[in-house]
Amino acid sequence: MSTTYMGRANEGFTPLMEVPAVSEYHFAVEQPPVWQQLLTWMLFWPLLCLIARQAPYFAGPARDAAFYQGKSAGTGADYHLYLYINMALQAGFAVAAGRRIWAALRGNVLIVAGVALIFISALWSDAPGNSLRMGVEVSLCTLFACYLAIRTSTEQLMRLLMFMGVISALASIVFALALPSYGIFAGYGGGAWSGICDHKNTLGISMAFLLTPVFFTEHYRRWQKLLYIALLLFLIAMSQSKGAWVYTAGMLCFVACLYMVRRLGRHESLLLVILLFSLGAAMIVLALHSLDTIAPMLGKTVSMTGRTEIYRQVWQSIMHAPFFGYGYGAYWFVNPEATRVGLSIGWMNIGYSENGILELALQLGLVGVGLVLLMLGRAAIQAIRLLRSPSYSPRIGWFLTILFLAALSNINAGWLLVSDKLDWVLILVACIGIESETRRAREAGTLPSMTRPDHPMIRRVPAAL
Repeated sequence: MSTTYMGRANEGFTPLMEVPAVSEYHFAVEQPPVWQQLLTWMLFWPLLCLIARQAPYFAGPARDAAFYQGKSAGTGADYHLYLYINMALQAGFAVAAGRRIWAALRGNVLIVAGVALIFISALWSDAPGNSLRMGVEVSLCTLFACYLAIRTSTEQLMRLLMFMGVISALASIVFALALPSYGIFAGYGGGAWSGICDHKNTLGISMAFLLTPVFFTEHYRRWQKLLYIALLLFLIAMSQSKGAWVYTAGMLCFVACLYMVRRLGRHESLLLVILLFSLGAAMIVLALHSLDTIAPMLGKTVSMTGRTEIYRQVWQSIMHAPFFGYGYGAYWFVNPEATRVGLSIGWMNIGYSENGILELALQLGLVGVGLVLLMLGRAAIQAIRLLRSPSYSPRIGWFLTILFLAALSNINAGWLLVSDKLDWVLILVACIGIESETRRAREAGTLPSMTRPDHPMIRRVPAAL
Protein backbone atom coordinates (compact mmCIF):
# COMPACT_ATOMS: atom_id res chain seq x y z
CA MET A 1 0.00 0.00 0.00
CA SER A 2 2.79 2.42 0.86
CA THR A 3 4.43 2.22 -2.57
CA THR A 4 1.58 4.19 -4.05
CA TYR A 5 2.87 7.27 -2.29
CA MET A 6 6.01 7.41 -4.39
CA GLY A 7 4.31 9.64 -6.96
CA ARG A 8 6.06 12.48 -8.69
CA ALA A 9 6.86 15.19 -6.18
CA ASN A 10 6.41 17.90 -8.79
CA GLU A 11 3.11 16.65 -10.17
CA GLY A 12 0.40 19.30 -10.21
CA PHE A 13 -3.29 18.92 -9.54
CA THR A 14 -4.80 16.29 -11.87
CA PRO A 15 -8.16 17.22 -13.43
CA LEU A 16 -10.93 14.86 -12.44
CA MET A 17 -11.81 13.74 -15.96
CA GLU A 18 -8.19 12.80 -16.71
CA VAL A 19 -7.84 10.23 -13.93
CA PRO A 20 -7.05 6.87 -15.57
CA ALA A 21 -9.92 4.41 -15.16
CA VAL A 22 -7.87 1.24 -15.52
CA SER A 23 -4.58 1.98 -13.79
CA GLU A 24 -5.76 4.02 -10.81
CA TYR A 25 -5.22 1.10 -8.42
CA HIS A 26 -1.86 0.06 -9.84
CA PHE A 27 1.65 1.34 -9.43
CA ALA A 28 2.75 3.55 -12.29
CA VAL A 29 5.21 1.97 -14.69
CA GLU A 30 7.46 5.01 -14.76
CA GLN A 31 9.09 5.41 -11.35
CA PRO A 32 10.00 8.80 -9.92
CA PRO A 33 13.65 9.63 -9.25
CA VAL A 34 15.17 8.06 -6.15
CA TRP A 35 15.74 11.44 -4.48
CA GLN A 36 12.03 12.21 -4.77
CA GLN A 37 11.16 8.85 -3.20
CA LEU A 38 13.57 9.65 -0.37
CA LEU A 39 11.90 13.02 0.22
CA THR A 40 8.53 11.29 0.42
CA TRP A 41 9.70 8.82 3.04
CA MET A 42 11.32 11.65 5.01
CA LEU A 43 7.81 13.05 5.51
CA PHE A 44 6.96 10.05 7.68
CA TRP A 45 8.53 11.20 10.96
CA PRO A 46 7.31 14.82 10.97
CA LEU A 47 3.78 13.69 10.11
CA LEU A 48 3.81 10.97 12.77
CA CYS A 49 4.90 13.48 15.42
CA LEU A 50 2.16 15.89 14.34
CA ILE A 51 -0.43 13.12 14.63
CA ALA A 52 0.83 12.06 18.07
CA ARG A 53 1.79 15.55 19.24
CA GLN A 54 4.95 13.99 20.62
CA ALA A 55 7.70 11.59 19.57
CA PRO A 56 5.96 8.20 19.89
CA TYR A 57 7.67 5.98 22.47
CA PHE A 58 10.66 8.32 22.81
CA ALA A 59 8.54 10.86 24.70
CA GLY A 60 8.22 8.34 27.53
CA PRO A 61 5.28 6.58 29.20
CA ALA A 62 1.82 8.13 29.49
CA ARG A 63 1.59 10.90 32.09
CA ASP A 64 0.01 9.86 35.38
CA ALA A 65 -3.06 11.26 37.09
CA ALA A 66 -0.97 13.59 39.26
CA PHE A 67 0.26 15.41 36.16
CA TYR A 68 -3.25 16.21 34.92
CA GLN A 69 -4.51 17.10 38.39
CA GLY A 70 -1.71 19.58 38.95
CA LYS A 71 0.11 17.66 41.68
CA SER A 72 3.30 17.06 39.73
CA ALA A 73 5.15 18.33 36.73
CA GLY A 74 4.89 14.96 35.04
CA THR A 75 7.49 12.38 34.17
CA GLY A 76 7.59 12.56 30.39
CA ALA A 77 10.95 12.24 28.66
CA ASP A 78 12.76 15.35 27.46
CA TYR A 79 11.37 16.36 24.06
CA HIS A 80 14.10 18.64 22.79
CA LEU A 81 15.94 16.05 20.68
CA TYR A 82 12.92 15.05 18.61
CA LEU A 83 11.90 18.72 18.39
CA TYR A 84 15.27 19.63 16.88
CA ILE A 85 15.08 16.69 14.45
CA ASN A 86 11.63 17.83 13.36
CA MET A 87 12.77 21.41 12.93
CA ALA A 88 15.76 20.29 10.85
CA LEU A 89 13.53 18.19 8.59
CA GLN A 90 11.00 20.99 8.20
CA ALA A 91 13.76 23.45 7.36
CA GLY A 92 15.09 21.02 4.76
CA PHE A 93 11.70 20.72 3.09
CA ALA A 94 11.33 24.51 3.10
CA VAL A 95 14.68 24.95 1.36
CA ALA A 96 13.88 22.20 -1.18
CA ALA A 97 10.77 24.03 -2.40
CA GLY A 98 11.58 27.58 -1.34
CA ARG A 99 10.46 29.41 -4.48
CA ARG A 100 7.12 27.63 -4.76
CA ILE A 101 6.46 28.05 -1.04
CA TRP A 102 7.14 31.78 -1.33
CA ALA A 103 4.76 31.98 -4.29
CA ALA A 104 2.05 30.20 -2.25
CA LEU A 105 2.54 32.55 0.70
CA ARG A 106 2.25 35.62 -1.53
CA GLY A 107 -1.24 34.45 -2.39
CA ASN A 108 -2.06 33.85 1.28
CA VAL A 109 -0.83 36.98 3.04
CA LEU A 110 -3.03 36.37 6.09
CA ILE A 111 -0.92 33.31 6.92
CA VAL A 112 2.22 35.44 6.79
CA ALA A 113 0.56 38.14 8.91
CA GLY A 114 -0.36 35.64 11.62
CA VAL A 115 3.17 34.27 11.86
CA ALA A 116 4.65 37.79 11.79
CA LEU A 117 2.42 38.80 14.71
CA ILE A 118 3.98 36.02 16.80
CA PHE A 119 7.43 37.58 16.42
CA ILE A 120 6.11 41.10 16.95
CA SER A 121 4.45 39.96 20.20
CA ALA A 122 7.93 39.57 21.71
CA LEU A 123 7.86 43.37 22.11
CA TRP A 124 5.23 43.19 24.88
CA SER A 125 5.79 39.60 26.01
CA ASP A 126 6.91 38.82 29.58
CA ALA A 127 9.00 36.03 28.05
CA PRO A 128 10.34 37.41 24.74
CA GLY A 129 12.73 34.49 24.38
CA ASN A 130 9.78 32.10 24.47
CA SER A 131 7.89 34.17 21.92
CA LEU A 132 10.81 34.27 19.48
CA ARG A 133 11.67 30.57 19.91
CA MET A 134 8.07 29.46 19.46
CA GLY A 135 7.76 31.84 16.54
CA VAL A 136 10.55 29.96 14.80
CA GLU A 137 8.78 26.66 15.50
CA VAL A 138 5.46 27.93 14.13
CA SER A 139 7.23 29.39 11.08
CA LEU A 140 8.88 26.08 10.23
CA CYS A 141 5.60 24.22 10.74
CA THR A 142 3.87 26.72 8.45
CA LEU A 143 6.52 26.23 5.77
CA PHE A 144 6.11 22.47 6.16
CA ALA A 145 2.35 22.81 5.59
CA CYS A 146 3.08 24.89 2.49
CA TYR A 147 5.42 22.15 1.27
CA LEU A 148 2.68 19.54 1.64
CA ALA A 149 0.21 21.80 -0.18
CA ILE A 150 2.34 22.65 -3.21
CA ARG A 151 4.91 19.89 -3.65
CA THR A 152 2.47 17.01 -4.26
CA SER A 153 -0.95 16.80 -5.86
CA THR A 154 -3.92 16.82 -3.50
CA GLU A 155 -4.76 13.25 -4.47
CA GLN A 156 -1.25 12.14 -3.53
CA LEU A 157 -1.48 14.03 -0.24
CA MET A 158 -4.79 12.35 0.61
CA ARG A 159 -3.26 8.94 -0.09
CA LEU A 160 -0.22 9.84 2.03
CA LEU A 161 -2.43 10.86 4.93
CA MET A 162 -4.42 7.64 4.65
CA PHE A 163 -1.18 5.70 4.76
CA MET A 164 -0.21 7.62 7.89
CA GLY A 165 -3.67 6.91 9.28
CA VAL A 166 -3.17 3.17 8.88
CA ILE A 167 0.32 3.26 10.39
CA SER A 168 -0.64 5.44 13.36
CA ALA A 169 -3.81 3.42 14.01
CA LEU A 170 -2.00 0.07 13.96
CA ALA A 171 0.84 1.46 16.08
CA SER A 172 -1.70 2.78 18.60
CA ILE A 173 -3.29 -0.66 18.86
CA VAL A 174 0.14 -2.19 19.48
CA PHE A 175 0.95 0.42 22.13
CA ALA A 176 -2.38 -0.08 23.90
CA LEU A 177 -2.19 -3.88 23.93
CA ALA A 178 1.55 -4.61 24.15
CA LEU A 179 2.82 -1.43 25.86
CA PRO A 180 -0.06 -0.32 28.11
CA SER A 181 2.17 2.00 30.14
CA TYR A 182 2.59 3.98 26.92
CA GLY A 183 -0.69 3.37 25.11
CA ILE A 184 -3.31 3.50 27.90
CA PHE A 185 -4.18 6.99 29.08
CA ALA A 186 -3.05 7.23 32.72
CA GLY A 187 -4.50 10.60 33.63
CA TYR A 188 -8.24 9.92 33.81
CA GLY A 189 -10.85 8.30 31.61
CA GLY A 190 -11.13 4.73 32.84
CA GLY A 191 -8.85 2.78 30.52
CA ALA A 192 -9.12 5.13 27.54
CA TRP A 193 -6.56 4.60 24.82
CA SER A 194 -4.03 7.27 23.95
CA GLY A 195 -2.02 4.99 21.66
CA ILE A 196 1.02 6.75 20.23
CA CYS A 197 -0.42 10.15 21.21
CA ASP A 198 0.22 12.37 24.22
CA HIS A 199 -3.45 12.38 25.28
CA LYS A 200 -6.63 10.44 24.61
CA ASN A 201 -8.22 13.54 23.08
CA THR A 202 -5.27 13.90 20.71
CA LEU A 203 -5.78 10.35 19.50
CA GLY A 204 -9.49 10.89 18.90
CA ILE A 205 -9.14 14.22 17.09
CA SER A 206 -6.12 13.15 15.01
CA MET A 207 -8.00 10.07 13.83
CA ALA A 208 -11.01 12.25 12.96
CA PHE A 209 -8.86 14.48 10.74
CA LEU A 210 -7.16 11.46 9.17
CA LEU A 211 -10.59 10.04 8.39
CA THR A 212 -11.51 12.95 6.10
CA PRO A 213 -9.50 11.99 2.95
CA VAL A 214 -11.24 8.63 2.53
CA PHE A 215 -14.47 10.28 1.38
CA PHE A 216 -12.81 12.24 -1.41
CA THR A 217 -9.92 10.18 -2.78
CA GLU A 218 -10.58 8.27 -6.00
CA HIS A 219 -7.69 5.89 -5.57
CA TYR A 220 -8.95 3.00 -3.45
CA ARG A 221 -11.67 0.43 -3.92
CA ARG A 222 -14.84 0.59 -1.86
CA TRP A 223 -13.89 -2.30 0.43
CA GLN A 224 -10.53 -0.69 1.17
CA LYS A 225 -12.24 2.55 2.12
CA LEU A 226 -14.74 0.76 4.36
CA LEU A 227 -11.91 -1.11 6.10
CA TYR A 228 -10.03 2.15 6.66
CA ILE A 229 -13.15 3.84 8.04
CA ALA A 230 -13.78 0.94 10.43
CA LEU A 231 -10.18 0.99 11.68
CA LEU A 232 -10.15 4.72 12.45
CA LEU A 233 -13.64 4.71 13.96
CA PHE A 234 -12.48 1.93 16.28
CA LEU A 235 -9.56 4.07 17.49
CA ILE A 236 -11.85 7.09 17.95
CA ALA A 237 -14.19 4.94 20.04
CA MET A 238 -11.36 3.48 22.15
CA SER A 239 -9.99 6.97 22.88
CA GLN A 240 -13.17 7.57 24.91
CA SER A 241 -12.90 11.21 23.85
CA LYS A 242 -16.51 12.35 23.89
CA GLY A 243 -15.53 15.50 22.05
CA ALA A 244 -13.93 13.46 19.24
CA TRP A 245 -17.10 11.35 19.03
CA VAL A 246 -19.22 14.47 18.52
CA TYR A 247 -16.76 16.00 16.04
CA THR A 248 -16.61 12.80 14.01
CA ALA A 249 -20.40 12.48 13.92
CA GLY A 250 -20.70 16.11 12.83
CA MET A 251 -18.06 15.63 10.14
CA LEU A 252 -19.82 12.53 8.75
CA CYS A 253 -23.10 14.47 8.58
CA PHE A 254 -21.30 17.31 6.80
CA VAL A 255 -19.86 14.95 4.18
CA ALA A 256 -23.33 13.51 3.57
CA CYS A 257 -24.71 17.03 3.16
CA LEU A 258 -21.97 17.90 0.67
CA TYR A 259 -22.88 14.88 -1.38
CA MET A 260 -26.58 15.82 -1.39
CA VAL A 261 -25.87 19.46 -2.28
CA ARG A 262 -23.84 18.31 -5.26
CA ARG A 263 -26.64 16.03 -6.47
CA LEU A 264 -29.57 18.38 -5.98
CA GLY A 265 -30.53 21.34 -8.14
CA ARG A 266 -29.96 24.95 -7.10
CA HIS A 267 -33.35 25.52 -5.48
CA GLU A 268 -33.42 22.09 -3.82
CA SER A 269 -29.94 22.71 -2.42
CA LEU A 270 -30.98 26.07 -1.01
CA LEU A 271 -34.01 24.46 0.62
CA LEU A 272 -31.77 21.73 2.06
CA VAL A 273 -29.34 24.31 3.52
CA ILE A 274 -32.20 26.26 5.12
CA LEU A 275 -33.64 23.04 6.54
CA LEU A 276 -30.28 21.95 7.95
CA PHE A 277 -29.61 25.34 9.53
CA SER A 278 -33.06 25.32 11.11
CA LEU A 279 -32.56 21.78 12.36
CA GLY A 280 -29.13 22.66 13.75
CA ALA A 281 -30.46 25.73 15.55
CA ALA A 282 -33.30 23.69 17.03
CA MET A 283 -30.86 21.03 18.23
CA ILE A 284 -28.63 23.66 19.87
CA VAL A 285 -31.60 25.20 21.69
CA LEU A 286 -32.79 21.75 22.78
CA ALA A 287 -29.29 20.82 23.97
CA LEU A 288 -28.99 24.01 26.03
CA HIS A 289 -32.35 23.42 27.66
CA SER A 290 -31.59 19.75 28.32
CA LEU A 291 -27.91 20.09 29.20
CA ASP A 292 -28.39 18.54 32.63
CA THR A 293 -29.72 15.40 30.91
CA ILE A 294 -27.40 15.28 27.89
CA ALA A 295 -24.12 16.04 29.68
CA PRO A 296 -24.11 12.87 31.86
CA MET A 297 -24.78 10.79 28.73
CA LEU A 298 -21.50 12.13 27.34
CA GLY A 299 -19.65 11.57 30.61
CA LYS A 300 -19.66 15.31 31.38
CA THR A 301 -21.10 17.56 34.06
CA VAL A 302 -23.37 20.53 33.37
CA SER A 303 -20.25 22.70 33.53
CA MET A 304 -18.67 20.47 30.82
CA THR A 305 -16.20 19.00 33.32
CA GLY A 306 -15.23 22.43 34.63
CA ARG A 307 -14.72 24.03 31.22
CA THR A 308 -17.29 26.77 31.73
CA GLU A 309 -15.43 28.10 34.77
CA ILE A 310 -12.14 27.94 32.85
CA TYR A 311 -13.73 29.93 30.03
CA ARG A 312 -15.02 32.55 32.48
CA GLN A 313 -11.66 33.01 34.18
CA VAL A 314 -9.74 33.03 30.89
CA TRP A 315 -12.10 35.65 29.46
CA GLN A 316 -11.36 37.90 32.42
CA SER A 317 -7.66 37.60 31.60
CA ILE A 318 -8.31 38.38 27.93
CA MET A 319 -10.16 41.56 28.91
CA HIS A 320 -7.03 42.78 30.70
CA ALA A 321 -5.08 42.68 27.40
CA PRO A 322 -7.79 42.48 24.74
CA PHE A 323 -6.11 43.72 21.57
CA PHE A 324 -2.68 42.04 21.41
CA GLY A 325 -2.75 39.54 24.29
CA TYR A 326 0.12 38.68 26.59
CA GLY A 327 2.59 37.60 23.91
CA TYR A 328 2.94 34.24 22.21
CA GLY A 329 4.00 31.59 24.71
CA ALA A 330 4.05 34.17 27.51
CA TYR A 331 0.87 33.48 29.45
CA TRP A 332 0.72 30.01 31.01
CA PHE A 333 3.39 29.42 33.69
CA VAL A 334 4.76 32.93 33.03
CA ASN A 335 2.20 35.65 33.66
CA PRO A 336 0.66 36.23 37.12
CA GLU A 337 -2.77 36.16 35.48
CA ALA A 338 -2.26 32.46 34.72
CA THR A 339 -1.58 31.83 38.41
CA ARG A 340 -4.82 33.61 39.26
CA VAL A 341 -6.75 31.35 36.87
CA GLY A 342 -5.13 28.25 38.38
CA LEU A 343 -6.03 29.33 41.90
CA SER A 344 -9.58 30.20 40.92
CA ILE A 345 -10.35 26.78 39.46
CA GLY A 346 -8.13 24.72 41.77
CA TRP A 347 -5.88 23.48 38.96
CA MET A 348 -2.43 25.00 39.33
CA ASN A 349 -0.94 22.98 36.49
CA ILE A 350 -3.42 24.19 33.88
CA GLY A 351 -1.72 25.23 30.68
CA TYR A 352 -4.55 25.40 28.15
CA SER A 353 -7.84 27.30 27.82
CA GLU A 354 -9.80 24.26 26.53
CA ASN A 355 -10.79 26.36 23.52
CA GLY A 356 -8.68 27.21 20.49
CA ILE A 357 -10.02 30.73 20.01
CA LEU A 358 -9.66 31.69 23.68
CA GLU A 359 -6.14 30.26 23.73
CA LEU A 360 -5.14 32.34 20.72
CA ALA A 361 -6.78 35.44 22.23
CA LEU A 362 -4.69 35.04 25.38
CA GLN A 363 -1.46 35.05 23.39
CA LEU A 364 -2.15 37.36 20.43
CA GLY A 365 -5.34 39.13 21.46
CA LEU A 366 -8.40 39.83 19.37
CA VAL A 367 -6.12 41.04 16.57
CA GLY A 368 -4.58 37.58 16.26
CA VAL A 369 -7.99 35.92 16.47
CA GLY A 370 -9.30 38.29 13.80
CA LEU A 371 -6.46 37.43 11.40
CA VAL A 372 -7.04 33.68 11.75
CA LEU A 373 -10.83 33.92 11.50
CA LEU A 374 -10.51 36.18 8.45
CA MET A 375 -8.22 33.61 6.82
CA LEU A 376 -10.64 30.75 7.57
CA GLY A 377 -13.72 32.74 6.55
CA ARG A 378 -12.14 33.80 3.27
CA ALA A 379 -11.22 30.19 2.45
CA ALA A 380 -14.71 28.95 3.35
CA ILE A 381 -16.41 31.54 1.12
CA GLN A 382 -14.09 30.67 -1.78
CA ALA A 383 -14.82 26.95 -1.36
CA ILE A 384 -18.58 27.54 -1.21
CA ARG A 385 -18.40 29.49 -4.48
CA LEU A 386 -16.62 26.53 -6.07
CA LEU A 387 -18.93 23.93 -4.53
CA ARG A 388 -21.54 24.04 -7.31
CA SER A 389 -19.37 25.29 -10.15
CA PRO A 390 -17.88 23.51 -13.17
CA SER A 391 -14.52 23.80 -11.40
CA TYR A 392 -15.60 21.57 -8.50
CA SER A 393 -13.54 18.47 -7.77
CA PRO A 394 -13.45 16.13 -4.75
CA ARG A 395 -10.38 17.91 -3.41
CA ILE A 396 -12.49 21.06 -2.85
CA GLY A 397 -14.91 18.97 -0.82
CA TRP A 398 -11.99 17.67 1.24
CA PHE A 399 -10.68 21.18 1.93
CA LEU A 400 -14.14 22.34 3.00
CA THR A 401 -14.54 19.30 5.28
CA ILE A 402 -11.23 20.09 6.98
CA LEU A 403 -12.39 23.65 7.67
CA PHE A 404 -15.72 22.41 9.04
CA LEU A 405 -14.05 19.87 11.33
CA ALA A 406 -11.59 22.52 12.51
CA ALA A 407 -14.43 24.90 13.35
CA LEU A 408 -16.27 22.14 15.20
CA SER A 409 -13.23 20.96 17.17
CA ASN A 410 -12.39 24.49 18.32
CA ILE A 411 -15.63 24.85 20.27
CA ASN A 412 -14.38 23.13 23.43
CA ALA A 413 -10.87 22.14 22.35
CA GLY A 414 -8.72 22.76 19.30
CA TRP A 415 -5.56 24.70 18.49
CA LEU A 416 -4.91 27.58 16.13
CA LEU A 417 -1.56 28.96 14.95
CA VAL A 418 0.59 26.28 16.62
CA SER A 419 3.59 24.19 15.64
CA ASP A 420 2.81 20.70 16.88
CA LYS A 421 -0.72 19.81 15.76
CA LEU A 422 -1.91 18.00 12.64
CA ASP A 423 -5.12 20.08 12.82
CA TRP A 424 -3.35 23.35 12.08
CA VAL A 425 -1.19 21.89 9.31
CA LEU A 426 -4.28 20.58 7.51
CA ILE A 427 -6.07 23.91 8.00
CA LEU A 428 -3.17 25.64 6.22
CA VAL A 429 -3.17 22.98 3.47
CA ALA A 430 -6.90 23.59 2.96
CA CYS A 431 -6.55 27.38 2.81
CA ILE A 432 -3.65 27.22 0.34
CA GLY A 433 -5.41 24.58 -1.75
CA ILE A 434 -8.67 26.55 -1.92
CA GLU A 435 -6.79 29.70 -2.96
CA SER A 436 -5.07 27.72 -5.73
CA GLU A 437 -8.38 26.23 -6.92
CA THR A 438 -10.01 29.67 -6.92
CA ARG A 439 -7.18 31.12 -8.98
CA ARG A 440 -7.47 28.28 -11.50
CA ALA A 441 -11.23 28.76 -11.80
CA ARG A 442 -10.82 32.53 -12.22
CA GLU A 443 -8.23 32.05 -14.97
CA ALA A 444 -10.51 29.52 -16.70
CA GLY A 445 -13.50 31.84 -16.40
CA THR A 446 -15.53 29.26 -14.45
CA LEU A 447 -15.62 31.01 -11.07
CA PRO A 448 -19.30 31.77 -10.39
CA SER A 449 -20.69 34.67 -8.45
CA MET A 450 -22.81 33.99 -5.39
CA THR A 451 -25.96 34.60 -7.51
CA ARG A 452 -24.91 32.94 -10.75
CA PRO A 453 -27.52 30.53 -12.19
CA ASP A 454 -26.78 26.81 -12.39
CA HIS A 455 -24.25 25.81 -14.98
CA PRO A 456 -25.16 22.67 -16.95
CA MET A 457 -21.97 20.95 -15.78
CA ILE A 458 -22.36 21.41 -12.05
CA ARG A 459 -24.66 18.45 -11.51
CA ARG A 460 -21.98 16.00 -12.51
CA VAL A 461 -21.07 14.25 -9.26
CA PRO A 462 -17.47 12.97 -9.07
CA ALA A 463 -16.87 9.45 -7.88
CA ALA A 464 -17.20 9.16 -4.13
CA LEU A 465 -17.60 6.58 -1.44
